[in-house]
Amino acid sequence: MGLETQPKNPNSPSSTTTTTTTKKLTLIPLIFLIYFEVAGGPYGEEPAVQAAGPLLAILGFLIFPFIWSIPEALVTAELSTTFPGNGGFVIWAHKAFGPFCGSLMGCWKFLTGVVNTAAFPILCVDYMKKLFPVFASGLPRTLAILLSTVILSFVNYTGLNIVGLAAIGLGVVSLFPFVIMSIMAVPQIRPHR
Repeated sequence: MGLETQPKNPNSPSSTTTTTTTKKLTLIPLIFLIYFEVAGGPYGEEPAVQAAGPLLAILGFLIFPFIWSIPEALVTAELSTTFPGNGGFVIWAHKAFGPFCGSLMGCWKFLTGVVNTAAFPILCVDYMKKLFPVFASGLPRTLAILLSTVILSFVNYTGLNIVGLAAIGLGVVSLFPFVIMSIMAVPQIRPHR
């Protein structure tokens, strides 16, 4: 898919082929895809702020990525360069523990992906029901879940470029209220408190 072969001279009987790679994803869509894969959006931090208070919650949000993400990124980089291939952690488990454990790893990841992906349309409708109470239960809720499943499936079917653009759009829409609230809060800052 990413490789296209084209003959150098179509009239030549012994034409050789050259390989060109096409760039599938640029940096900004990749950043938003990683953001939604890791964080899922800016929602859900409220319980941490309520439980620990604003200072400890913000410190936790700033410190925890360095404690967790940097070691995980280093392990992933090391294993990816040691065992290159398109299988990721399935290859790592296969090489370390044998084919049975590699197969289990692949099956478990597939199962968690299916369960995770099935939760997104319901989560989407749960967010919508706060604005539109008609989606709280019954047939409208079921139809909204079905429609969001079809729309998300279609977006994924169209390809990685469209998914990246959709991630940018969704990121802008989901972060926009937080940007507006931050701008509105700046005049309310009282350093003497």
